[in-house]
Amino acid sequence: MLQSFLIVRDRPSPKKPPPLGFGSLSFGIEDEEPEYAEDARFDAPDALLSAAGLRVRETVLPDPLSDMDVSNVDAIIFCVAYSSLLKRAQPLESRLPVLWWCENEPVVHNCVLSDAIDGMLYPGLTVSELHWALLLSSKHYLSRTQWKQEREQLIARLEDRKWIDRAKSILSEVKSITEAEAYEFLRKQAMNERRRMVDVAVSIVKVYSLLREQNPRGRPR
Repeated sequence: MLQSFLIVRDRPSPKKPPPLGFGSLSFGIEDEEPEYAEDARFDAPDALLSAAGLRVRETVLPDPLSDMDVSNVDAIIFCVAYSSLLKRAQPLESRLPVLWWCENEPVVHNCVLSDAIDGMLYPGLTVSELHWALLLSSKHYLSRTQWKQEREQLIARLEDRKWIDRAKSILSEVKSITEAEAYEFLRKQAMNERRRMVDVAVSIVKVYSLLREQNPRGRPR
């Protein structure tokens, strides 16, 4: 469960407004956080998160975004305009869950919400609704990061296969052997050198290319 949040704004935070809707406020002794009624609704993210007992700190949107301190937080909430969100959220898509506080934002025709956004919050939420929204956002973040890792692994395997296929073709040409025999040669060479087969394949392709550059008219031997 997400416990600590960094609220990112375009400008310094305004004064915290009171909760909206029904439900009275009850205050404890001085210096204690107020206890809100269960059905109280909030129109600011910091007040909502604090009422839920979650840790909050705020910052103004830095430029570049890489300068933003995201240490000791579980998620980021952007309190920015939609146009700014599209440019700002993408660099953080693999680091932390990213949520958007949507407030009085008109729907744009054919608008596309960034794939890096894991959830949305908005004015008028209760604490209970917040918890459900955060639970769904966490699930979306985990699914998104898992999909990205699987995609990167698949791309890496396809790239490895390209090198191995190229090396097999070179060995077949130079040694006059079949591709099956070339594959077995690569496998044994990798075992003997205690290297990955793709690393052996890369070495063969690069050496072959170098020899071709030095002897463009003849076949490397």
